[in-house]
Parts: sequence; C-alpha cells; structure tokens
Amino acid sequence: MNTVAEMIKPIPGPFFTVLIGYFVLMAVIGYVSARQTNNLKDFFVMSGKAGAIVAGFAYFSTQYSMSTFMGVPASCYKAGFSGLSISVPGVAFSIILPAIFVGRKLMQLGHKNGFLTLADYIADRYESKGLRTMQALLMILFLIPMMGAQTIGAGLILRTYTGLPEWVGIVAMGIIVIMYCMTGGIRGAMLTDVIQGGLMVATAIVTFVVSVKLGGGMEAITSKLAQMNPEYLTHPGVGKLYGYRNYVSQILLWSFFSIGQPALCTKFFTMKNHRVLFKAVILGSLGMCFAATLIEWSGTNAIVSIAGLKGKDIDFVVPLILQRAVSPVISSLLIAGIMAAGMSSIDSYLISSTGAITRDIYQSIINPQATDKDVLRLSRWVTVIVGCIAIFFGVSRPAAIFDIILFSYGGLGIWATPMLWGIYWKGATKLGAYAGVLVGEAVYLYITLAAKQLAFGFHPLIPAWIVSMAAMWIVSLVTPKLSKETIARHFAA
Repeated sequence: MNTVAEMIKPIPGPFFTVLIGYFVLMAVIGYVSARQTNNLKDFFVMSGKAGAIVAGFAYFSTQYSMSTFMGVPASCYKAGFSGLSISVPGVAFSIILPAIFVGRKLMQLGHKNGFLTLADYIADRYESKGLRTMQALLMILFLIPMMGAQTIGAGLILRTYTGLPEWVGIVAMGIIVIMYCMTGGIRGAMLTDVIQGGLMVATAIVTFVVSVKLGGGMEAITSKLAQMNPEYLTHPGVGKLYGYRNYVSQILLWSFFSIGQPALCTKFFTMKNHRVLFKAVILGSLGMCFAATLIEWSGTNAIVSIAGLKGKDIDFVVPLILQRAVSPVISSLLIAGIMAAGMSSIDSYLISSTGAITRDIYQSIINPQATDKDVLRLSRWVTVIVGCIAIFFGVSRPAAIFDIILFSYGGLGIWATPMLWGIYWKGATKLGAYAGVLVGEAVYLYITLAAKQLAFGFHPLIPAWIVSMAAMWIVSLVTPKLSKETIARHFAA
C-alpha cells in the first residue's frame, strides 16, 4: 500500500511561486495596515470601525484553522457522512450563539467603556485586577500551543510538496504572520483574513467539485459507499465514531463554547454597530456553513476515489484530491488556501496574546502610568517574541495538531462561565468568578489527564463547565456583592 509520500508528487516550482506571491500579498496588506494604525485602539480593536464584510470574514477565518481543512475531512473519510452531521451544525452556530448570548452586549460595553481585550471586560465587570491577570495568563498558556499547532500543518504541507524539512514551513508561516501582525495589529490581521477567508471558500468549492468528478458522480459515489460499508451512509458512522455523546460534545465545543474564546469574542469590540453585527453574523455563518459542508463532504467522497489511506496519512486527503484533479499551479494555489486557514487563526491568537501581556498585565498591573503610545510600541515587540515562542512550539511538535487544538480550546472554554453569569446575573461576584474559573479549570485538567471516565463519554469541558457554573453560583450567593456603580454600568438599559 502506497504512503502519502509516494502518492503526492512534489511540485516545488509552482508551489514556491504561488506561496511566495501569497506571502508577499500578506506582507503588503500588513504594511498598508501599519500606515493606518496610529494608536492602541487601532492596534487591538480597529477603533471599533470594522464593517460587516471585514468582521464577518475575520470571525469565520479565525474559527477555521488548519484542522478544518485537514483533520476534519479526514474524520469524514474515516466515518462517512455522519461526520458532516456534527461539524456542519457546529460551525454554523459558532458565530450565531456567541452573538446572541454575549456579542451585542460586549460590543455595546466595548464602545461605551473603551474595552480593548476580553480581560478589560472581566476586570471591569468583577472589579478585579487579579481576575484580569488570571485571564491573561491562562489565555497565553492556551493560545501559544494553538498557534504552534497551526504552524505544524504548514510544515507538513511544505515537506510533502517540496521535500524540504518540516521546520522550514513552520518558520516561514510564523515569520509572515508576525510581520503583518507586528506592523498592522488587528487591522492587518482582519484585512488579511478577508483574503484568506475568500481563498478558503474557493478551496472548499473546487475540492468538492473535483472530488465528485473523481468518484464518478454523486450517484456512483453513494452506490459504491453502500457496497463498501453501509455504515458510511448512516449515523453514527463507521466504527460508531460519532455516537450521541461525541455528537453533542463536538457541536457544543465549536459553537456554544466559542463564548469563552478571547480571540473570537474580541471581534465584537471591532464592529461598528448593531447593524454591522447582524450582517457580520449572517455573512460569517453562511461562509462557515458553506465551506465546511463542501470541504468535509469532499473527505467522504474521497473514500471511493482515494482508497486505503490509514493513520496520519488520512490528514492529507484534501491535498491528494487537489493534486490528482487540477493543474500544479491551481493545486498550489488551493493548498495555499489550507495554509491560509492556519494563518487566519494564528494572527488573531497572536494579537490576543499580545494584548494579554501589554494591555492586561503591563499597562493595567505592572505600569499603570504607561501611555498608550508606550504600550503600542511595546506591543509590536511582544508580538515578535510571542510569535517566536509559538514557532518554537511548532518545531518541537509535542503532540498531534488536532489534539493540541482540542485541549487548548477546551481550556479557554471555561471562561464562558464568568462571561454568561456576568452578562445575565447582577448577583455574580468577584469571588464567585474566581471559584468558577479555578474549579472549572481544575476539573477540566483532572478529567482530561487522569479520569476520562468521569466525563461519561462527553468531552471533558462539558462536565467541567457544569461544575464551574454551579461553583460560581454558590460562591456568589454567599460573598460580597459588587458596587452599585458597576452593576448600573453593566446593566443599564
């Protein structure tokens, strides 16, 4: 049986030409953005002036990552159509639910109070610099591995398509993202996200069309899948991979628990007004659902046309489809779309991590006298340092891409507790928030690392979050309430 290395034919010439052109375009956008980034508010939230197209594309581009175009189609390749029944509704609601539950309020409070980071909201709502620091530190702890995981995918693609060492792709992607984020801040990240999001949609469309062609048409594909194994066409799929516990877990993880993700929630601070929010939600949701459906369906279609992939080789099902069905130049361009999925996630994580260090820790805790100009200058250097740490993490590659992302995403998801209680319950207190986060994170880590049976087949974040919500509620009932001024500020009509 052939391996991926034997099945994919290296095309270094077209690949490098397309990739260098793409990277140059990203760098130019970063340069232009830098000329429009004059202050700290510009750097972190685009001064709250993002329109619907930029905001919508930026949100769904951040939510999409390298795993969306490699790991998730691979899951559909293994299980069949049941994979679509989980991931598609998960991504379809990943902007709708956060927008409904917290988005409108965050945007309103952000404009009114000048919030630049999610920790700004947390600190103000709970009158606590300690919570600000804890949120910032945990965010850095979980976001750096997520950034590193995205660069690993770039390294794998570069090695496969050119034969160069994996670290070359990791370093190259990391440097380009650092450059446009360091110069243009969130403006550079969000404007490049529009290009990257469009490229991702194009990649999904072309991959689906050619996957159908390779399989001989939809009717032929369905017939062959039924002959190979009827479970490809039913739920919960081959090997019962997507039973109801995993079904519920995956949908909640990628939709509802987006509420706790700083890189996603801060997008609401960038939006101009409620009308922009509404349009961005519609645009982002349609983009995510459309692209996710097609790219994951392609993974299922490939079962009959690219048979026999096993183990880690399954992650390359989309590159294999493209290389077999389109020209080297088009294939290289669309492979850049997969790398765009990683870059569009890294840039938002990088800006959020920078904000945690310079805004939430340095300016708010260490040196309150620091001016915004000082922090802006420092932010550019911190962006470089954090980006280099993420590159080092990617080169060291401590675990599989999807495993790293899944663990880190779950760790940040606990912050949905103080977010929801803070927005909907006037009685939520500072000590209650401490209890909710600390207990929730402790339970999450314990179940993940030592007692998976306590999750009862669900993702560890779900039972951990339930315990977290209960802990915050109980502690808030018996601890001192916040000032009337804070409550009035956050619950004004």
